[in-house]
Amino acid sequence: MFKSSSLLLLPLLSLSGDTPKVAHEDGLKLARTFEVSTVRSIDSAVLSLPDQEQDVGSGTERSRTLSLLVEDEILTVADGAPLKFRRGFSTVQSEQDAGEVEGLEVLDSSGSSELEGLGVTFTREAADQEWACEYDDESEGESAWLDELTPGMDLSSILPEGDVGVGDSWEVPVSILGDLLHPGGTVDVVTPEDVDIPEGGIAVVVPKGPKDGGWDSFEGEVVARYDSIDEEDGRRAKIVLTLELSSEMDRAEDLELEAAERGVEEAYSEAKLIRDLSGEVVILWDLIGHHALSAEGTLTGSTQLSAAWTISGPMEIELEYEEEGSVEHEISMEVETTGGDAD
Repeated sequence: MFKSSSLLLLPLLSLSGDTPKVAHEDGLKLARTFEVSTVRSIDSAVLSLPDQEQDVGSGTERSRTLSLLVEDEILTVADGAPLKFRRGFSTVQSEQDAGEVEGLEVLDSSGSSELEGLGVTFTREAADQEWACEYDDESEGESAWLDELTPGMDLSSILPEGDVGVGDSWEVPVSILGDLLHPGGTVDVVTPEDVDIPEGGIAVVVPKGPKDGGWDSFEGEVVARYDSIDEEDGRRAKIVLTLELSSEMDRAEDLELEAAERGVEEAYSEAKLIRDLSGEVVILWDLIGHHALSAEGTLTGSTQLSAAWTISGPMEIELEYEEEGSVEHEISMEVETTGGDAD
């Protein structure tokens, strides 16, 4: 005996409505508020001179908070992708607490960027082309400041290549680290006052990490997990980024160039910076307005810096520096929209 059975074929439901993406229109304004707070705990920091060793900050903490408020106004789009937009820098400030170290002068780089109050315009020919940047008609500034800027502050590099839904995971480019810790490429260009050097003396500047953070030197894994969709206030996708990264940099050439800018001749035989970072960042994505709404997270890790160099001048001095410690980055971003269909 044969039994007949009926097979019910159901159409597959498209995930495209649940997939986070970027889609803008002319006239849309996105006000982005970033705050990145960094605390470095120095376990040991020792400067070795020919006849002595000097502690230069063991057991201290150094903190820095970068605060940004920028407004992007979308001027031209093609299929939802912006081709031209204006960015106004309302707030670009850095607050630093470098602590105190007996016998040393610690420079304070707190202050506002020269970009604060200015506006720039980013343009490109097509969505797959490189961006160009220039000051808008109402702003003037040094061309070198534009070299420090990048257009991306929308965290779009976390987006998947295809459709995804709740429960899915995918790999994200490691470059997202720079977008989180150095958003928009903006930097504090305030220059500390010159150090007073006694007659016959010499200023020794302790080596440190790169001004731009050197985030592009990190390697490892960044994974995005589609955690859930919240429909209580619109439709918001919750995406959890998990980062496991490390970096090893040779800073010898860069430190020699930085010394030359100070008018000092230094030759480095070693300048190695080793770091690791791990943690989670939670990003909420507007599935209706098609942009990131917020980002919150903490990254922690360890740092090691070892350097050996010679300072040339009236006398030649050989120095060595060893530093070990830990670091914690607190990341916060919020986005508000007006204009277009956002009103």
